[in-house]
Amino acid sequence: MSAQLNDLVNNKALSPEDNPVLNGNFGPVSEEQTLHALEVIGQIPEALSGTLLRDGPNPVDPQPNHHWFVGDGMLHAIKFSNGKAVDYRNRWVRTEALEEKNGLKASPNAATPLMVQGSGNVNVVYHGGRVLALSEIGYPYEMDLTLDTKRQFDYEGALVGSMTAHPKIDGKTGEMLFFGYDMIAPFLRYHATDKSGDLKKSIEIELPAGVMMHDFGATATRVIFMDLPVVSDFQVLEDGFPMPFQWNDQHQARLGVMDRDSTTDTVKWIDIDPCYVFHPLNSYDDGDKIIMDVVRYNKVFTTPKDSSYARGAQLVRWTIDVEGGSVASRILSDKDQEFPRVNPRFECHPHRFGYTLEIDNKKGFGGLFKHDVLNGTTQYHAVPDDCAAGEPIFVPTGDAEDEGYILSVVYNETANVSEVRIIDAQNFEAEPVAIVKLNTRVPFGFHGNFVPA
Repeated sequence: MSAQLNDLVNNKALSPEDNPVLNGNFGPVSEEQTLHALEVIGQIPEALSGTLLRDGPNPVDPQPNHHWFVGDGMLHAIKFSNGKAVDYRNRWVRTEALEEKNGLKASPNAATPLMVQGSGNVNVVYHGGRVLALSEIGYPYEMDLTLDTKRQFDYEGALVGSMTAHPKIDGKTGEMLFFGYDMIAPFLRYHATDKSGDLKKSIEIELPAGVMMHDFGATATRVIFMDLPVVSDFQVLEDGFPMPFQWNDQHQARLGVMDRDSTTDTVKWIDIDPCYVFHPLNSYDDGDKIIMDVVRYNKVFTTPKDSSYARGAQLVRWTIDVEGGSVASRILSDKDQEFPRVNPRFECHPHRFGYTLEIDNKKGFGGLFKHDVLNGTTQYHAVPDDCAAGEPIFVPTGDAEDEGYILSVVYNETANVSEVRIIDAQNFEAEPVAIVKLNTRVPFGFHGNFVPA
């Protein structure tokens, strides 16, 4: 299969047996498991104590034209304690849609239902003492660390509308910032919580149309919205495709900057060249300007006839001059890559290092990159030829920005099982300090985080 993510996110007329996101390690697993006393090669660091959480789609009874982004949510958890891998478990997020398909009882719904509710299949975060499984749209699902679904979570009725799958947790203050978009007006809402997880602010932001705004940027003082040319299109649904979005050349790409302490829509919009961004690496204040490092695509969600554009996803630095109303763009790495991460203690603040997953043209995903954006260098952590890594999740263990471990769920195609690689971030190109054998397959998913014990 082609490993270009552009090809995976487009709506295509495909039967389940021919659909690349239903085959190989993109394909779903059929059961929930709990596995104990996991085999470890090497030595798990004592400092690594807690639970690695991973999220992704695991569709039940997928239909023709199935899209990777809409599969039923499944969480995976690997618990570490005292230098041991205690157990692995996987559980579906208990949604009403899942109950209709396989009979697993749905968790309680929020008091005020939304028109469209996601499956909790994109990301899983820990904030304010809660584990939240997040969708592209809809309310989050509150989970526990054993992956039982407790309920749809709407901040005790304070949240009106969807919650993004990509909140930003300020690495210094612990506040969590997020937004939610919709396909009908109001198209965008911005929200902020305090460090204890109480929702403190919600602001409606005016947009000219509904767009797929998957992620955003946040600094110590500002937030950055990305209004890009992937626009909601209900005709796509009528044509039998599950993702109602399409690239629109007529939609002006722009960035919107707003102070974090604003209480009303004070966004200043700045036009940029057409592109799409699923994921920023990080954003931070640089005097009056903003530095925002992103993985940038030329186009996504295009029609089958539009195939002449350059594919791939490069790591790019945007320098946003808010007062001057301009954005300068510079390529940091021309490698094909995705799923960028930083040390979470540096979220919203100046960073030097970033970690990404290689996109491989033959097997889907490859190894891992460590970018030193200060010195302009890149290191590569290779995996065996029959293996494919997953999103690099940084677990800090000291004060230095790269003092800690990278955790990556790696798929071994030959054995048809997955493992967790534990990589010393300061010795990135070396062999892992430990490999945890899971003895089961974890499908390629999206995002995760580490919850300290």
